[in-house]
Amino acid sequence: MRLRSVLAIAPLLSAPVFARAQAFNIQAAAGPTLVDRGYSVAGGAGWSPWSRVTLTLDAERTVLSTRVTSDGRGGGSTFRGGAMVLGAAGVRVSLFPPHRLTPYVVAGFARGRSTPTVNDTFPDRVTNTVRAVFAGGGVQAPLGPHLAIFADARMQVGTEG
Repeated sequence: MRLRSVLAIAPLLSAPVFARAQAFNIQAAAGPTLVDRGYSVAGGAGWSPWSRVTLTLDAERTVLSTRVTSDGRGGGSTFRGGAMVLGAAGVRVSLFPPHRLTPYVVAGFARGRSTPTVNDTFPDRVTNTVRAVFAGGGVQAPLGPHLAIFADARMQVGTEG
């Protein structure tokens, strides 16, 4: 289980398609992870069939550093770290329409691969299939009629194998 935070400053380029507030958008995100030292970058596109609901498809890459901890009595543990590349599908639901500051919730699923770090402690190169679900929330602030910034935090739970 990984707690991932993406503090994102991203252009959301919306082009209204129909009079019923349908829109397409492009989004990008980058930021640090919360629990393990690392970072995440993502890019994707979305479609809003209604002004408060956006269906998204994203590609994201998360890199986590190797971590060694000691219990002070001669024992300890080592977290391998590595990189994950995921394709994700999700839904974002906002409380208010996009032309004003609005909180939102987000949920979805992802699939991809991980390549754990290779070092002296972990000398074998491996690649794993990753499946995950995620949920979280954030806030979006409009900067103009076709530009906004957002910040969110997500909890991602998945399997490797």
